[in-house]
Amino acid sequence: MRDLRTYLEMIERELPGQLVRISELVSHEYDVTRRVEEAAHVPGNPALLFERIRGFREPVLVNVFGHVDRIKLALEGALHPVATCPDMYREWGALMAKNVEPVTVPNGPVKEIKLRGGKIDLAKLPILRFYEQDAGRYITSGLVAARDPAKPDVINLSYARMQLKGASRIGTTFHSRGNLWSYFEKAKAAGRPLNVAVIIGAHPALYLAAAAKITGEYAVAGSLIGEPLRLVHCETVDVPVPADAEMVLEGKITLEEEDEGPFTEYTGYLSGRSTRNIFEVGCVTMRRNAIYQTIMPSNSDEHLLLSGLPKQARIYSAVSAFTPMPAVRDMSWPVSGTHYVCLVSMEVTARAVPGYAKQVGLLILGLDPYLKLVVLLPEDVDVGDLSASFGAIAERCDMALGSGVEMLRGVFCHRLDPSSSPDGTASKAIVDATGPMRKISGADTNLRCLGVTEVTYPLGDARLRVLKMGEGSDAKAVLREAVNGPGLTICVDGDIDARDLRQVIWGTATRFQPAEDMVFRDGGMGIDGTKPMGWKAKRATIPFA
Repeated sequence: MRDLRTYLEMIERELPGQLVRISELVSHEYDVTRRVEEAAHVPGNPALLFERIRGFREPVLVNVFGHVDRIKLALEGALHPVATCPDMYREWGALMAKNVEPVTVPNGPVKEIKLRGGKIDLAKLPILRFYEQDAGRYITSGLVAARDPAKPDVINLSYARMQLKGASRIGTTFHSRGNLWSYFEKAKAAGRPLNVAVIIGAHPALYLAAAAKITGEYAVAGSLIGEPLRLVHCETVDVPVPADAEMVLEGKITLEEEDEGPFTEYTGYLSGRSTRNIFEVGCVTMRRNAIYQTIMPSNSDEHLLLSGLPKQARIYSAVSAFTPMPAVRDMSWPVSGTHYVCLVSMEVTARAVPGYAKQVGLLILGLDPYLKLVVLLPEDVDVGDLSASFGAIAERCDMALGSGVEMLRGVFCHRLDPSSSPDGTASKAIVDATGPMRKISGADTNLRCLGVTEVTYPLGDARLRVLKMGEGSDAKAVLREAVNGPGLTICVDGDIDARDLRQVIWGTATRFQPAEDMVFRDGGMGIDGTKPMGWKAKRATIPFA
């Protein structure tokens, strides 16, 4: 049997220090968020198990997916050890191509406690409030299991954020045009609610399979863990669920609508959503001493790695399959880039071919609509190292449009990009940093008179300069003055820690449009990473402790 608990035992055995048990009493409001943000600065970004949540019985587990090493550990079906990200991408592709069909069993640990009707009180679960701007307490780890009304043999698992609204009432929203949205639309057309079961707490392979945006996730999860997943029938709806899950909420998505949100999304900003649905819970089954698993929302490492890695594996496989010669050494979507930035190291023979790096960049942009910046780098640059990658951009990109930088305008993008156009399009750029080394002069100018409040050098030298802008200052005017030779200059807003490269990249990735916000002058490049006029996105925050 492989379940969440056996996986936690594996972490403690195989990855010492990557699961931290916290015995002190904490609040369900903001304390967990604060601890996860602190853990992000600790080597290994550990998973956290809070053993005592004030006012609640169940412990809370968070940040399981906050580090690639723990995700690799979840691939128990791998034929040999998974070391690098490309290794993991290849193993993921091989395992996804297989199916290990689940088996149905008469009973399981998830049935140890059964609650119906008036005995249900979801408010007694340690459902967290993450940020002070959120509309309330949210379930973030719920996997919604549902049958396709038109093809009942097809079962899909979907992610949906869920706002606690009452003892048995949850407000939720669906990803437009996703499987769950499609199933509900079919049920609604027939005048019926959609029966669903929400799984909370399971082996991470099931969460990874659900993140792949496919159907038949139970069979895929079996392939990932190397053995059949055990399923049981629900008590009140015709939907199978994992026998070894921590808890399951059974019920229906009703035909009524009600506002839900706002809630912080993967960008780090608050968002409404396109659907306004209600989930009425009719039965709760759970383990004795159940663990309440949650997923850290917003632009956390956990959220971005879980949602990104399955997609990234597919893209890596596609690029490897469609390039006529070995081209890509490694690929990385840094979590600080919130799905919008991809760093690619090129094989030496491929980058020696004129224009080939840009061709690969175009292919990657076409495969991933989230992206708006693809950076091609030499094979010896570690794409997992932000300092090395951005240092190479400064030193090895011929910073001129049509030479080291190519631009596309009006391209389909993800609507949650707060810098995108109202019609759902964005500009996108390819940066070819595979050229010869260039000398960085380090020449500087006095910029304080132009509204710059702070000048920092996150790499410790003149390759990358970050300018913090004062309120109301004109970043593009500053860049036209400041960019005076090879090197990279980035302007950021006052809420960004200019010394923290992760924050600089997050602010820039979510606030800039390449076609409007990149400045080229005298062989150098400037990027305006400040909020544009009319900016409406609100950043999620927590109160001071």
